[in-house]
Amino acid sequence: MISKSSALIFVSAVVALSAGFWFSSTMNESGTTFESSNEAEIAAAKAKFSPIQGTLLSPARKIAVPALIKDNATAFTQDDITGHWSLLFFGYTHCPDICPTTMGVTALAKKVAEANNHMFPQVIFVSVDPARDKVDMLTDYVQYFDKDFIGVTGDEDLIKALTLQMSVVYMKMAPETDAASGYLVDHSSALLLLNPEGKLRAFLNPPHEPATITKDIQTVINLSN
Repeated sequence: MISKSSALIFVSAVVALSAGFWFSSTMNESGTTFESSNEAEIAAAKAKFSPIQGTLLSPARKIAVPALIKDNATAFTQDDITGHWSLLFFGYTHCPDICPTTMGVTALAKKVAEANNHMFPQVIFVSVDPARDKVDMLTDYVQYFDKDFIGVTGDEDLIKALTLQMSVVYMKMAPETDAASGYLVDHSSALLLLNPEGKLRAFLNPPHEPATITKDIQTVINLSN
């Protein structure tokens, strides 16, 4: 006959084994769920990963150039963005900081690329302040940074037509207290890379550095070949 003491020990052992099995199963299931969750997050991160400091567009976005004017007083047409890579920046000559800094860094990036025998896109500066940025002013402005840079201005409605196609945002701000400085224009600060078909291929986002610009341009070109 089994004593009450032995029976109690037996029941306790069964309960302990059952509890251990349950705990082990729960941990395994929890571990599997956690691992699966991690894998899903990693997969999502990889899907969003960009090989450049910016955004690649796939497919590239077709751009229709409106009737604007270059700094040499000739028409800016579709031919100016086809047959070669182009790098566009939208800004204005009265800009106190972002525009001169970005143009200066882009000029340095071009020198870095040329020193390494790499192709550098045609740089095009498009004014978002056509009321003040006339042709002669644009010439002096863009050539201060590089003699081969092109400035573009024109009718404000046509400027807007181009910026809408390229997801560029700008807005005239209220005049500053100092009347001599006039008004400011808030605007996007990305560099826009167009492929030889004249299609928008990538946004290169700030902060802009010469080495990053040259690396990212070369990366996009390599991916497009």
